[in-house]
Amino acid sequence: MSQVVQGTFATVDAESGMNSDVLVIPTSTVSMKLTLTGLDGSNTVKTQKIVAPGTAWADQVTYNSDQAAVGITVAAGEQWRVQTVTQQALKDIRYKLSAES
Repeated sequence: MSQVVQGTFATVDAESGMNSDVLVIPTSTVSMKLTLTGLDGSNTVKTQKIVAPGTAWADQVTYNSDQAAVGITVAAGEQWRVQTVTQQALKDIRYKLSAES
């Protein structure tokens, strides 16, 4: 079964700290794929994860260039999201997190 979270940080919302929906890693899943478009030095996002319910989000990697289905090692039960760091007006940033069990 495939789990996917995808969307767009739209220009009308251009601000830092916006979060994607959360991808919960299914049992028996050891990797996920990350795709990002619309990134450059002025349009940056970072991945964040929680390893256990009730804990704080931990920053993982900051991206300032497009990524195409990059593999990321994960563990069952982790929660992952994408958060904006910087975004210019009139610039959309698209993201996709996908995991298959």
